[in-house]
Amino acid sequence: MTLSIQRLRQCLSIRNIGYFLVTTVILIDLIIIQSPPWYLRLLLGILLASSTIIPYIRRFTIPAMPVFGYLLSFYAVQFVPTEYRPQHIFVNILPTLERILYGANLSEIISNHQHPVLDIIAWLPYGIVHFSFPFIFAFILFVFGPPGSLDIFGIAFGWMNALAVFTQFSFPNAAPWYEMTYGSAPADYSIHGEAGGLARIDKILGLELYGSSFGHSPLVFGAFPSLHSANATFTMLFLFYLKRKLWPLCVVHVMWMWWATMYLTHHYLIDLVGGSMYAFCAFFIAKKYLPTINPNYRTRLAYLGITKISLSAFVHSIENRDRSKSTGYMKEANSNSMTHLNNDDEEALLMKQDDYEHIIAVDDGEEYPLQSRPVSLVSGISTSSSSSPGPSSPRSTSLDFVPPTK
Repeated sequence: MTLSIQRLRQCLSIRNIGYFLVTTVILIDLIIIQSPPWYLRLLLGILLASSTIIPYIRRFTIPAMPVFGYLLSFYAVQFVPTEYRPQHIFVNILPTLERILYGANLSEIISNHQHPVLDIIAWLPYGIVHFSFPFIFAFILFVFGPPGSLDIFGIAFGWMNALAVFTQFSFPNAAPWYEMTYGSAPADYSIHGEAGGLARIDKILGLELYGSSFGHSPLVFGAFPSLHSANATFTMLFLFYLKRKLWPLCVVHVMWMWWATMYLTHHYLIDLVGGSMYAFCAFFIAKKYLPTINPNYRTRLAYLGITKISLSAFVHSIENRDRSKSTGYMKEANSNSMTHLNNDDEEALLMKQDDYEHIIAVDDGEEYPLQSRPVSLVSGISTSSSSSPGPSSPRSTSLDFVPPTK
């Protein structure tokens, strides 16, 4: 009975429920999507499913499933029939709230001061950094963060964006560019998106990049919350988690993104605040699952007890990232026998510790020596005399054992 309850708890864990939900979302998205053809969508589904059982690749694709679900949902909303969408598109609510809360339409004020140099400065975070930096930071977190932190980053990042897209779909709002083009005229789903200030970037580059992409945007009225703000804030929160000394850079990056989105007339300030709120909520939920940062460890290899840094070591660490847990458990299992040793057995104690350092542990079918672990077996030995000294009073030895690093 107890075993059945334990199995039920394992099946109903938060992570398993999350995987079930994201699998359901992906299946619904693949059904809703009308282009590409069904056989290509079926192939995509097979590839995603197969990636979860391929060694090494599965370590990245499984935590990234919420990200795939978010991307598919963002693309799929354009195929939802109009009768199943919200029938009212809010045109005035965001600028009205902006004037009430902040005393003015800050996006309009900022976008009125235009210059080609400012266009480039705004384009870099909005059009380049937003799409590339999450991947760059994921690589940084993989190299320098503790094992398991990248998984939490991918899961939380995907769910945050998926919930933001659901909010944009169920609560459609027009962006500042709509107000500048159409005023307060009612909006409908036949209106195509516009590039706003990014149209000036197309002229500078001599391309039709943003005019074409925003013109075919699958979610035209998705001003609130801002995904640009949410992603920038979320990534900087994880950068702060990784390296607290970089907090000024985190603040500057978010403020840079906020200014760029308003300057390019794609978001009101209230959209940006809403996006950052989504990011803070996602981060603080994910924070309790994040491993502890050790400031003495420079890379993920140090957390696994690997001293020699090489490309092959990083590759092997992908599948062997849980070794430190198993070594910690083995030390705990052997700690009881060592606590009974006294000072008269110090030589035996040292021999015992030497034996433990050469134990071979098995993890996922592979063997490795425990001496490669960075965690000390014994952190301290303190000797104290008995309260009633005498030739027959034994001296006691207390051993403090380091718990396994989670």
